[in-house]
Amino acid sequence: MSDPYADAERLVRAAQEAAEQAAAASSEPPPRGWQAPHSAPAGGGPAFPDLSGLLALAETLKGTVPPELAQQLTDALRDLLIALRSILDYSIARLERPATEPAAVEDIPID
Repeated sequence: MSDPYADAERLVRAAQEAAEQAAAASSEPPPRGWQAPHSAPAGGGPAFPDLSGLLALAETLKGTVPPELAQQLTDALRDLLIALRSILDYSIARLERPATEPAAVEDIPID
């Protein structure tokens, strides 16, 4: 029989690793910008999942897990939110860039 605390700790570590990978990947956009691989997900729902379920799980576990595990969960959620913030900051910075002026073109006569 598996230990529920060990399972929860494994899940928290996996979430933390995923958040760290997302934060590392957010420094450079993919080759086609922030375009998703497919125009719509297979389930037909939104392209970005709702995080309210994850936050509700964190609130539920707050009083039922050991303090060390709760701290790891808090750290993982913090890393995830930092990764999301960096993605938003990058997107906002791209939207706020002033339009570049067209390059000056010089007409060269050909004899």
